Amino acid sequence: MRESEWLKKTKEIFAVDDAEKVAAYCRENWQEDAEHVLRTAEDACGNTFLFDYRWDMERTWEPVHFDQEIDWSLIPWGDPEFVWQFNRHRFLPCLAQAYIMTGEEKYAEHYVRLLEDWIDRSESGENAEQGPWRTLETGIRAEVWLASLPLILESSAVTESFLDKVETCLRKHQKRLYENFQPHKYISNWGVLEACGMLLFSLVLPDSEKELGAAIKRLEDTAKVQVLEDGMQWEQSPMYHNEVYHCFLTAYYYGERAGVKMPEEVRNAVKKLAYADYKWKKPDHTQFTQGDSDASDLRDQITAGAYLLKDGVLKSGGYEILDYENAWKFGWEACREYETLKSETPDFVSTELPFGGNYYFRSGWDEKADLLHFHCGETGGGHGHADKLHVDLVIRGEDVLVDSGRYTYVDGPERFRFKESPAHNTFRVDGKGFAECESSWKYKSLCTCLKQQYYDGRTGAFVEGSHLGYWDQGVLVNRKIIWIRPDVYVIVDGMLAHGTHTYENILHFDGNGRAELQEIGKGCGGVHFTGKDMETWIQFIDPAEETIINTEQSSHYNEKHPNQTYIRKTQADGFYREITVINGGGKGKTKPVNVEKLTLYSVLNDEYLPADQAEGLRITAGDKEYILFLCHQEVMTPTDILKWENCLGHGKAVLFDRSSEKNDTVIGEILAW
Repeated sequence: MRESEWLKKTKEIFAVDDAEKVAAYCRENWQEDAEHVLRTAEDACGNTFLFDYRWDMERTWEPVHFDQEIDWSLIPWGDPEFVWQFNRHRFLPCLAQAYIMTGEEKYAEHYVRLLEDWIDRSESGENAEQGPWRTLETGIRAEVWLASLPLILESSAVTESFLDKVETCLRKHQKRLYENFQPHKYISNWGVLEACGMLLFSLVLPDSEKELGAAIKRLEDTAKVQVLEDGMQWEQSPMYHNEVYHCFLTAYYYGERAGVKMPEEVRNAVKKLAYADYKWKKPDHTQFTQGDSDASDLRDQITAGAYLLKDGVLKSGGYEILDYENAWKFGWEACREYETLKSETPDFVSTELPFGGNYYFRSGWDEKADLLHFHCGETGGGHGHADKLHVDLVIRGEDVLVDSGRYTYVDGPERFRFKESPAHNTFRVDGKGFAECESSWKYKSLCTCLKQQYYDGRTGAFVEGSHLGYWDQGVLVNRKIIWIRPDVYVIVDGMLAHGTHTYENILHFDGNGRAELQEIGKGCGGVHFTGKDMETWIQFIDPAEETIINTEQSSHYNEKHPNQTYIRKTQADGFYREITVINGGGKGKTKPVNVEKLTLYSVLNDEYLPADQAEGLRITAGDKEYILFLCHQEVMTPTDILKWENCLGHGKAVLFDRSSEKNDTVIGEILAW
């Protein structure tokens, strides 16, 4: 069989070195992944399809089977996401890898059968954007086809006529991507996924200088537009951050492998996106279900960046050896190289991503660490949720306070319910969310956020943000969060309001634990949350109406499960503040901290300040005693200092460790000025 130029290039650029060794490596080190791939391949041989891989953007939970010919435009359950996920052809790499792992011809035969059937019968007419030839899938298929095809070329099932069909179809893909790029795609994840695909097609197809140049330029420009200085892709959804990251990494890797000098802007994007993944990685290695995201394990993504960039810091956040997917992508020599790459401890623990407005208080990098995430950033387009001032909380590696997730993209009440503000750990004012959906991808109005201070100090840390979602009703919502190291969190919510309003403090608990109302302190209510090996106490310093209701949480697309939501309701006229104190630890070993309200004294004016101006908290646990000064407005004129017993200080938030000194003056750490 003759070898055409495009096929020769495909083998040179995309073929895995020592594929049999990679197969043996994966079966030895990643047995569960190998079995998953073999199961998927076996299903595909029988025309049965299930989308259950870690980075499948729209997972399914029930297999779809075709008795006769395959309908490549099928939309079951009323969700068009199925047809698009289906036409990304995730089953083709599984068939190709199964062929190498087992040596069984049937896998190559069905690879050829399915791909040839798709080429012959997939629709690409007037409704192309609603079916198999949507430009997003057209771009995604590039890596899927080109990286898997070399694995089956030794099979007798591969004929010249089949390869001729593939070449013609590759040209069709390339042409569609070249001709259908619009300006809005510079800021859309689609722009990156499509440009990556066009680049890969252009690396192997002869006479593609024009298309290759356009692809490189689009990648360079989208990197400048989409990747923020702090490393976050702007759409406020880790899921799509990682789709964009994967494509920049893929384009850079294969481009350089083909001898193309890729722009430094693309390499920089890979590094920034990879480090953002590390910074927001939860102790269980998954990403937060922020925006339209699943709770996917991030280690394979970070590992890919570590290998490509030869970065030991990234390796410490990934796997110790190349994972299944990256072994097949980078090859046998890469598996050996990665093992010798030395891990390095990062120089960050708690951190901020200030451009995106995401902030992280982290106790450490072990799997039993605590982590608080606070969001005060732009919405992030259609994939962003109404989650201004939302808080996620992990205690001893277990989720406590969670985002409800995404569940579906189907336009309607369930999509809105998971996307709007009451699905997040925020305040609702006068019974109304601050950003209501008009459709699956559009809000009736957007909510402006006001980013404020972030400080990571010695004894504690501080972050603050506000939003104008209720500005038309005369309410500015403000949230301060103070972390008292190592395990106490104080949330200070302030409503700068005109008139009388009803406020609801909404807290969503992870469905793997149990939340119960518990009277903590002096008649102010509270919640006790119990997980597998952890318990958390949440208490308040003032009474209010409170209840726990049954709700739903989604960790993956098309999946939801029961959880509980706490709602605390009160009414107030003018300025209102609510203070929440949270502590947690080992199950059966943790008691709620003692919290006492303090009245602060103005030294210069010789008077006690009212609580709506400034107040203090005394927090004790065992032999530990902390004093926290909180100023809700400016109170210092002309030159003043605040006092409580032997604590002297001034600032928006000042933290004193009074554990060992009860008499001499204690000067606190200013967390915010």
